[in-house]
Amino acid sequence: MKKLASKISIAVFLALALFIVTTLVLPVASARADSSPECWAVLVGVSDYKYPIGDLDYCDDDARELSNILSPVWGSSHVRTLIDSQASKANILDAIDWLADNAGPEDTVLFSFSGHGSDYQNGYFCPYDSLTYSWDNDISSPELADAFLPIDAGKVVIILDICHAGEFQDNMGTAGRVILMACRSYETSQESGFLGNGVYTYYLLQAMDNFEDADANNDYELSAEEIAEYANPLANIWNSGQHAVLYDGYYGELALLARFVFTLNVALPFGTTVLTLDGEEYTLIPSPMLWVPGVSHTITVPQLVDPGTGTRYVFTQWDDGYVMVTRVITHGAYTANYDKEHFLDVISAFGDPQGSGWYLHGLSADFSVTDYIELPDTRHYFTGWSGDYTGTASSASIYMNAPQTVTANWRHEYLLTLNSAYGTLAGAGWYEEGEQVDFSVTDYVEFPDAKHYFTGWSGDYIGTSPMASLTMSEPNVVDANWRHEYLLTIDSEYGDPEGAGWYDEGQTAAVSVEPVQGFLVRHIFDGWSGDLTDDDADSSIVINSPKVVTANWRADFVQLYILIGGVVVVAVIVTIIVRIRRRAG
Repeated sequence: MKKLASKISIAVFLALALFIVTTLVLPVASARADSSPECWAVLVGVSDYKYPIGDLDYCDDDARELSNILSPVWGSSHVRTLIDSQASKANILDAIDWLADNAGPEDTVLFSFSGHGSDYQNGYFCPYDSLTYSWDNDISSPELADAFLPIDAGKVVIILDICHAGEFQDNMGTAGRVILMACRSYETSQESGFLGNGVYTYYLLQAMDNFEDADANNDYELSAEEIAEYANPLANIWNSGQHAVLYDGYYGELALLARFVFTLNVALPFGTTVLTLDGEEYTLIPSPMLWVPGVSHTITVPQLVDPGTGTRYVFTQWDDGYVMVTRVITHGAYTANYDKEHFLDVISAFGDPQGSGWYLHGLSADFSVTDYIELPDTRHYFTGWSGDYTGTASSASIYMNAPQTVTANWRHEYLLTLNSAYGTLAGAGWYEEGEQVDFSVTDYVEFPDAKHYFTGWSGDYIGTSPMASLTMSEPNVVDANWRHEYLLTIDSEYGDPEGAGWYDEGQTAAVSVEPVQGFLVRHIFDGWSGDLTDDDADSSIVINSPKVVTANWRADFVQLYILIGGVVVVAVIVTIIVRIRRRAG
């Protein structure tokens, strides 16, 4: 028992030690499982100060409109918007801490402030409670820089639409940051008389709304640098006394929005899924989309669209030459190219039709058929095409600008076959379809031992007249039927046999003869031979063909021998009597 307890204690100790080692020594995995880059924003706009200082009527709208553009793309949970009384110093610094807590090294952070600013003590801007309650609630350039130190994002964009915005460049302008400032450090909106606070952001918003124009390098990514390049000339043109300034501490371009544009080279049938984007199906071409830069998206188009109308669409490739229907992208304009094909249906009941199949729109399709077909009882002669093509040549071509159907037409000849075991037939042979044909047969045939009487037609025609007609709509076989009479012949050397004569086929004939013929030399019946084998003088035979029956006889001399014996006896007696008398005389 003690050994068991000891083993359990050792196991617990080892497990605890392993837990401590893995917890303290091994690196801790990042809390973010998704490695896709994300974007985070804090947007601040303060217009509602307790007393007006300059033209501050647009600042709250700046924050709202920026949020309206970025929230649908970056995600509403990734954008914090502070308007007027919400934009206290504590709330602004708390929002910057929120950026530090969420943004990773691959993420993008944007901070925008539109409101009142000054060049006092290296520059500052005024949260809502700065001018209303205490000047100590302002946020200076060094203080803002310190607030951004915990942010781990490698891409930071700061937009300052305030007076003396240039004062923030020295403290905020570190590597990996892009600062868009409404004016230089010594410039104020009040001096210009035109360019008031919030107006610079108006042009930044205009750049985002005009993505295609602002995307200077046409790479379908809108960077902070391109936004400034688009907005600064518009802002500076109002007055030479105030100039928008860009400080770029980021290597390359810091993209804020990615754009996706999808098109087709042909119009696919209504209701077709033209695109599947990240699992979502679209039956209409979607409007251009804005995406988080660097995030991968999967797009798929159908390989084949065949609505069953005789026209189909076959995917060939994307406009950049990529040939798979599914691909992973991050931004750009993509056109899915399809071949439009039409089906040619070549219809023919005969003649091995060739050419049916799919053809590219606008091409010519060749088709053909064998122009003569002969079967044992049918002949087919090609006469021409009908449908979407008319012509008499057995080989032709048709322009494929729509589904096409061509039908081969034929003239037909059919064989009339007449069968008869007897008589003379007339009318058999080849006739065109629809032709009326007369045919006939001799209605009586007689041979020395057989008579044949025509009784009617069977097969593809039914009738009793030996002369008839029918319409040739197909091959026809007509048989002449007959009733038969056969001669029964009885041969006999003796006697007068009975039963010979003519009989209907299948009839049973009775035959007979007297079995004994003659007196002194008699002839005794010895059976039938030929088509009848029987020993009885009274017999019968089934007449299914001409029959010959022979009566056989054998000679019987008994009566003659008796007679001769009698004569001899009489003669002896007479001789004896004569001799006796002579002796007596």
